[in-house]
Amino acid sequence: MNQKETALWELIDKMEQQLSQFQDKMDISQIWEIFLDDIKNLINIEFSALFLENENTHEFILHQVTPSARKDICKEEQLLQIECGMFASIIKRRRPGLVPSLAYKGNKKLMLFILPFSTVKRTRGVAFLFTQIEESSLTKEDDRHMEISTKLCSLVIDNTLLYEEKKSLSITDSLTGSYNRTYLIEHLPQEIKRATRYGRPLSLVLCDIDHFKNINDKYGHQIGDRVLREFVQCLTDLIRSDLDWLARYGGEEFLLVLPETDVKSAVSQAERLRKNLSKRVIETPENRLHITASFGVTGFSPVSPEDKIHYEALINCADKYMYQAKHEGRNRVIGGPFAAQI
Repeated sequence: MNQKETALWELIDKMEQQLSQFQDKMDISQIWEIFLDDIKNLINIEFSALFLENENTHEFILHQVTPSARKDICKEEQLLQIECGMFASIIKRRRPGLVPSLAYKGNKKLMLFILPFSTVKRTRGVAFLFTQIEESSLTKEDDRHMEISTKLCSLVIDNTLLYEEKKSLSITDSLTGSYNRTYLIEHLPQEIKRATRYGRPLSLVLCDIDHFKNINDKYGHQIGDRVLREFVQCLTDLIRSDLDWLARYGGEEFLLVLPETDVKSAVSQAERLRKNLSKRVIETPENRLHITASFGVTGFSPVSPEDKIHYEALINCADKYMYQAKHEGRNRVIGGPFAAQI
């Protein structure tokens, strides 16, 4: 083994140890940075982009990009619309490929390395590395280095995404796609703690689909499942995706958590949800099915960080308002400020 090969294996061994040490707590962005730091030993990267596969559409979506080149990556037609046949061929072979001469901003020429992050079963992502280096300046050892580094990074990315997928399944209701009770029990206390610490309002909306047992009995569980999914979709369409969250509390009951929202605003939000839901229609073999629900709303605006509010007490308060809505005729919203005993 010559000196350059020895140096190569020492570098790969070092990278493998580094990735193994941190992979359990790293996210994709951190893995990407380690990969780039290694490849920069071979080529002078002008800018780079990482595309990850969307599991549902199987399209490659931009995930990471050199900040100074974001506009170019997203808008320069020739950078994104690489010849489909060549791109597909690289993905299929699961081996690095390159576009030797790519026009960029008029007269500037770049070489584009396309590195698929692939495992035996699938391609998880693709790296685009743009450089002015001449192809002839790369040695066989350099090519081998790049290929091994790409394979190693592929394994770590795959493991990380598998872990994230497994974690997502553990906190997600498989039928509706909302969070499950496990997530609720873990995260609601955190929301309460955050609200009390910073003196910010927090509200809950407990929702229960009206006459759901009758729907299951009359139309069957398949229609019942559709009702649950439609119900969740209706709610998630109207909430703030970056702040609010929804969890299945049990059966046909769902809990909507509204940070930074006082009770009055939460009641108004619940009323909008109720009205939107009442417009939904589910087609069945027998007739058109209308869905309604009853909503119980409560919340608090902490006076001091010392306020002690237990998540179960907060849910119980919303639950009592929700049952009051049921008692008063269903398809309505009842709410009020949190009180341990109401």
